[in-house]
Amino acid sequence: MNNLIQWPKAKYWTAQWNPIIGCKPCSPACEHCYAAAWARRFGQSFEPHKSAQKYPPKKGVVFCGNLTDCFGNWREPIAMGNDIIHTAIRGLFANDADATYLWLTKRVDNMCAAIDWAVQTVVPERTLKRHYFGITSENQQWFDERSPRIFVRFPRSIKLWLSLEPLLGPIDFRIAADSYSWVVVGCESGPNRRPCKIEWVESVVEQCRKANVPVFVKQLDIGGKCIADINKFPEHLRIRQVPWAKEGVAK
Repeated sequence: MNNLIQWPKAKYWTAQWNPIIGCKPCSPACEHCYAAAWARRFGQSFEPHKSAQKYPPKKGVVFCGNLTDCFGNWREPIAMGNDIIHTAIRGLFANDADATYLWLTKRVDNMCAAIDWAVQTVVPERTLKRHYFGITSENQQWFDERSPRIFVRFPRSIKLWLSLEPLLGPIDFRIAADSYSWVVVGCESGPNRRPCKIEWVESVVEQCRKANVPVFVKQLDIGGKCIADINKFPEHLRIRQVPWAKEGVAK
């Protein structure tokens, strides 16, 4: 992992794309959702609805759906249909796009179905080289629930990443660690955050090290506070690796 870039900031993306704004809770990780808090702060509805941001950015590291889950079950009820995938084909999968795209979901089956449809219908797998498709797991229960399904349905060439944020309990993912291209780990933020033990994060980092998987320590629970300043981390946890720079993909 020594040839990977060390990212300087806690926010690992430089742009965002939200064709939908809003989401629905589906697991304990959703209890203190930062996106829902953002909507409340600015007096906006968090019921899933189409946004004005139709086309994605073509530069930078683009988080696809940081204010929603692009693979949520609400796509059909709000007449989205396959619009997200079609837009992705036209924009995100375009050869002229010079960006890295990060997708993240808790709804693994929906993401698998969408990518399977895209690959079989119009998008060759090689076109997805700039895309990382991620799943969230907050504890062992939800990792065991979500992770196995993605390996059954995803083409091996697709890049997967794992978001262990907010980390609400220890997770042993050694059985699947080398299947991931990247792992992000961090404590919960916000005034009602739940505790995240340092040893849980240390275990994640060690599992990544042994599997030679890049790991990004985003924020830590230190002294009951959420600390994002990497200079205040224990030295052995000052790790913010990202895999895309070594692949010649835009930052």
